Amino acid sequence: MTEIQTPESYEAAIERLEEIILRLDSGQAELRETLELCREGKVMVEYCKGELDAVSGELQRLDLDDLVRKLEAAPAGAGAEGAAETAPAAPPGEPGAPSAEPF
Repeated sequence: MTEIQTPESYEAAIERLEEIILRLDSGQAELRETLELCREGKVMVEYCKGELDAVSGELQRLDLDDLVRKLEAAPAGAGAEGAAETAPAAPPGEPGAPSAEPF
C-alpha cells in the first residue's frame, strides 16, 4: 500500500479526484490499482469536505444575512455615489423624502 499525500489545496484535491474518476471509468485499472484509487479518492473527498466545512463556518461567522438586512435598511442612496445628483429629491412628507432624524 502506498502512502497517500494530503493535497496542497481544495483545487488540487478536486483535480486529483477527476483523474481518479477518469482512470476508474476507463476500465483499465487492475484490482489492486482500483483499491488504491478508491482509498486515495476517499482521502481526497474527506479533505474537500473539511475545506468546505471550514469555509461554511467562516461564512456563518460573517453573518451575511445580518449584513444584507443592514444594507436593505440603509437610507436610499446611502451607498450609491452620485445618486442624489441624478434622482430628484422627494417633497417633504413624501416617501423617500430626507428625514430630519439622525441615523
